[in-house]
Amino acid sequence: MPVASAASLQLARFDRLRDAGPVAAGGCPGVMFCGVAADVRAAGTELASQQAFTFVILGLHADVASAQRFVGARASWLDDASEIWGGVLQPVRHHGASNYLDSANPGPLFESMTPAEGAGGPLVALTTVGWHPDGLDMNRVREFGAGAMAVRMSMTGVPGLHTQHSFFFPGVLQFDPLTVSFWRDDASIRAFAYGQGTHRRQLDRLRAEQLADRTSFTRFRVLHSAGTWHGRDPARLA
Repeated sequence: MPVASAASLQLARFDRLRDAGPVAAGGCPGVMFCGVAADVRAAGTELASQQAFTFVILGLHADVASAQRFVGARASWLDDASEIWGGVLQPVRHHGASNYLDSANPGPLFESMTPAEGAGGPLVALTTVGWHPDGLDMNRVREFGAGAMAVRMSMTGVPGLHTQHSFFFPGVLQFDPLTVSFWRDDASIRAFAYGQGTHRRQLDRLRAEQLADRTSFTRFRVLHSAGTWHGRDPARLA
């Protein structure tokens, strides 16, 4: 299965609840996946409603030039947002599987890789989780969701964290839900992800109880950044 080489991320925050707007890859060669998802849990709305204040547009691309074109061709409905940030992302670490590139045969989004030593600097982390639809026990999904909510609640005041969101695509399980977080450096995310705490306990539980059928984890460096998120550029957190 082909894999992507770069990603694009566009975040938009609105002052009122609204539905997600359309997104299309027309006129942007090299787009392998694009989709808009909503942070519905932060808005207190139902997962299937897509009513939210905050949205993400995720793109997976064959090359960096495609990601740049896609971010440049911003969807018109974003013009009404109170705050927007857009970035072109280069993966530096990736493992696991997701269903974005091939929903029938989930697999890696990028080549498996580990970060170069000494690269340093701010980064974006993207995680996904998914389930096989045939014979799905929704109790597993609910148990995972409760654990994920506990992790989100534990992230208040985490050193080196700028912001974090969980997003759901329309259809709830049509595409794997994802989390996006911005970090000051690799040391900050390692301390949170693998140190003692709620996240580590939920990782252990996920594996022991097989609460999901697949997960993926990607770290990115930001090649190009425009706009702000919560008042500052999250790609410049040093």
